[in-house]
Amino acid sequence: MWYAPSTTFRTKVEAIKCQLLYSCHVCSFSCPLKPFALAIGLNRLYEARSFNIKPFSERTKAVLNDAHLNNINIQENNILAFPLWDIQIFNYHNPFSDYDKAGTAAIIYQQLFSYHRNKYSKYIPVYTDGSKTAGHVGCGVVFNNTILSFTLHNSMSVFSAEFTAILVALQHILISNHRHFCVHTDSMSALESLHFLAEHRL
Repeated sequence: MWYAPSTTFRTKVEAIKCQLLYSCHVCSFSCPLKPFALAIGLNRLYEARSFNIKPFSERTKAVLNDAHLNNINIQENNILAFPLWDIQIFNYHNPFSDYDKAGTAAIIYQQLFSYHRNKYSKYIPVYTDGSKTAGHVGCGVVFNNTILSFTLHNSMSVFSAEFTAILVALQHILISNHRHFCVHTDSMSALESLHFLAEHRL
């Protein structure tokens, strides 16, 4: 592996971006390179022989110093916090389970939903949905002030679209500063699949 000096602005920007990504990784709690530092003797050697190129980690420190980012604290955001082999218990709340869809008036469902929203008024509502028509598959997620919509591959099913919408909602919840959300979905099959994931692996 060899190093060639950057000659264009674009390659310089890409090199700095690569160094910053490397630094963020090293500064994370779990990286074994975090306490690594170049020995004083080697630093003197590199300074005395300018034609020798310093290790990538040392060049990264110089970039961070120039950008005044050498004292930043990196916060880990581990999406796979739960090991894939450790299935977590998933529960959901269905306030409509005691009602027959065919024999229940729409106003009853509206009142139940209104009561549910009032009961969990301190929770931020998130609405998810997936749909499939001839030649089009999509999903959407609605937060208080944000609407997210995505076009998916035509081969995907409604079930996959519903799951994708739930996944997108959870990904946005994960990076949010708030901790209380209530995710609403009309896909009972998606909820049941998550609930019985231990018996029926996807």
